[in-house]
Parts: sequence; structure tokens; C-alpha cells
Amino acid sequence: MVLSGPMLAMRARFGDEEGIRRMARAGFDAVDYTFNEMVNPNCIWNTDKFQDYAKRLRTVAEENGLFFNQAHAPFLFDWDSMWQTEQFDAVILPTIERSLLCAALLGVPQIVVHPIHHIRYHGNEEMLWDWNMDYYHRLLPLAKQYGVKIALENMWQTDPKRECGDSDVFSHPREFKEFLDVLDDPYAVACVDVGHAGLAGEDPADLLRILGSRVKALHIHDNRHKVDDHTLPYLGKLDWDSITKALGEIDYRGDFTFEVTSYLTPFDDEMADAALRFQVEVGRHLIQKIENSRVK
Repeated sequence: MVLSGPMLAMRARFGDEEGIRRMARAGFDAVDYTFNEMVNPNCIWNTDKFQDYAKRLRTVAEENGLFFNQAHAPFLFDWDSMWQTEQFDAVILPTIERSLLCAALLGVPQIVVHPIHHIRYHGNEEMLWDWNMDYYHRLLPLAKQYGVKIALENMWQTDPKRECGDSDVFSHPREFKEFLDVLDDPYAVACVDVGHAGLAGEDPADLLRILGSRVKALHIHDNRHKVDDHTLPYLGKLDWDSITKALGEIDYRGDFTFEVTSYLTPFDDEMADAALRFQVEVGRHLIQKIENSRVK
């Protein structure tokens, strides 16, 4: 099973190229590339240099024995003011569509695209279902053109009264399963974010089992069921025996992709490589637990 790590945490400190080199030295197999910076019009991916930049990063990865296995479309837009206005068609949709092309240029087989979920989930379930069905139907033709699958991700949101994690789009396992079945497109797959499941009050193992073969991507990280910590497994409260057992039982054959974007923050530059190597050790350990849980 391929072990992948997030580029986001490395880019902020070392830049893309040096981040790739450090990930290779630590022992990762692949890189998960995040296009969050594309919400900034001046981001290199929004300039006429984006193709050359993609070629350069792909070359650096290959020279260091890595490849780009997964990506994440930008999502930090001002949804409240842009949604259902001309700004959605003028800014949000074109930027996400361009990220699909950028992912294809990096050789990425699948890119995570968040559902629309900026409004309160409870009381708006049917509206959010319809919005997202239309949203993904608009994106899928271009995804097919570029040969990049779209991975839908289970989300969570904060209950404004209780100030704790709550349900959101695709957080309920059977809703997520039904949405994918109704969408019924081989270019639409499930990315299970185990941390988001915990924050929404769901059992990640149940979500994995109910989705079954629809799961083609993962976001692996830990939290304490209160804040989206995005830290290393075993530093939070998720049940990793249960999660790895479920992945083995559904015979998951995709990649093991970390999204531990905050794990490196406490370590200074001199300790970053050691921290990355330990992350790889944890990843290999969890992969072995999955392999041991496969139904013989």
C-alpha cells in the first residue's frame, strides 16, 4: 500500500521542491498536493507559468523516487458572499476547474473536492443535497476530460449553540453512500476523512464499512473529538485498531494518505526530518495492521 504525506505542511516552511526532497528522504512513497493557495489570484497555479511549474515539480518528485498520488482542490473561498451570485461562476468554479487541470499535469489520479457545506446542515439537508448534486454534475465532465477522478469527502461543522462538532454533508454514512449511488459516475469516488467522522459524532469504522468499495481515498489524521487537530495517529482519541480493521475488512486497496497538517508545527527545522521519519514509521505500522486485518 502506498504511503503518502501532505505537501501543505512542508510547503509553508521549506517550499514545494525542498519539501518533496525531505519527504523522499523520510521514506514516503508519494505526495498529496494541496491547491489551497489558488484562492489567491496571484498564486503561481493561477498564472501563465502553471504548466511549467507542474512539469518542474513532477520532475523533482521523479528524481527523488516519488509521485503525486492525490490532490486537494481549493476550498477557502468566501462562500457566504459568493454562493448563488455571479462570483460563483466567475471565481469559485473556474478556480476549482483549473485545479483539476493542475492535478492532471502533476499526474494525480484523483483530487478531493469538498462539497458545498457553508450553511447549517440541520434543516437544509434536501437543499444541500440538490446543490451538491448539481455541483458535482458540473465538474465531472471536465474531470473525465482530464482523466482525474473527483473524491467526495465527509465533512463536519460546529453546532453554534453547543459549540461542539456536529453533522454535516456526507457525515452520515448512509447519506454519503446514497449520494454516490445516485450520482452513479465512475469518476466520483469516496474519500473518507477519519478525523472528520469523529468530529461529526460518527464512528469512522462504520463509515468505512457502509461505503465499502466506494472508498478509494483516505485522509488519515487524529483529534480529540473536539477540534480539527489534524495531528498524527495515536496523539488523539480515534480508535486505530477499529479503523485499520475496517479498512482490512472492506479490502481497501487505495493509498494510505496522511493529512496531518499540524503535526510538524511544534518541531523546529532541525527536528523536521526526524519528525517526518517518525510519521513514516507510524504510517507503515498502520498499513501493516490493515494488511493483517484482510479477510483471508
